[in-house]
Amino acid sequence: MRKKLSREKKNREITIPTDSFSDIAFLLIIYFLVATTLVKVKSITADLPAGEKSTTAQSDKTPTVNLRGSEIFFNDKGLTLEALNERLAALELATLEPEKRVVMLESAAGTPYQNYFQALAAISANGGVVALVENEKK
Repeated sequence: MRKKLSREKKNREITIPTDSFSDIAFLLIIYFLVATTLVKVKSITADLPAGEKSTTAQSDKTPTVNLRGSEIFFNDKGLTLEALNERLAALELATLEPEKRVVMLESAAGTPYQNYFQALAAISANGGVVALVENEKK
């Protein structure tokens, strides 16, 4: 009798049960579809002027946006972001020649990045070309 049992064990094929693999794969796919969040990344496209220093002086009529901390100044007048958008829209920058579409953007140290990004987006959305003001280090 012992010999019979050992022969049966040797002749049996060992198989891995794969019947439920498709069910598990389907459940994982459903889980990842439900658990995944789709986030649209916000971005802007901005035209930046050439990096060379101009030999001619910048005119006094060039619009200037100053960011000082959480405050926004447009030509040295304090504004909100909505008012800045209105002022830039009134300039109709998109209809002007590229040389006259330049808006100077100056940012003080400590200005939150969100304010900088919103000002840059406002200038670009209204057809302006952003010129970044950089203080020369002595």
